Amino acid sequence: MNSKEALETLKKLIGEEKYGCVVSELAGTTVYFPENHEWQDKSARNTLLKQDFYSGQYEISDLARKYGLSISRVYKIIQNRK
Repeated sequence: MNSKEALETLKKLIGEEKYGCVVSELAGTTVYFPENHEWQDKSARNTLLKQDFYSGQYEISDLARKYGLSISRVYKIIQNRK
């Protein structure tokens, strides 16, 4: 679905008035809607993932499955030690 179609669908779903409010607040930004419909605090997820990794109880592939990420993404999260 392209951006125009997505905006038209959003307008149909939430109505003209709420659509106007959303556009006013978010104009010029990019918003990603995850398929699982749940907002996730990535910082908290990454902290938990690192704790799991350093516990020694999980392999990289296990963490990828547990957190719904690719193996390469898990490696990148672990390497970022902030």
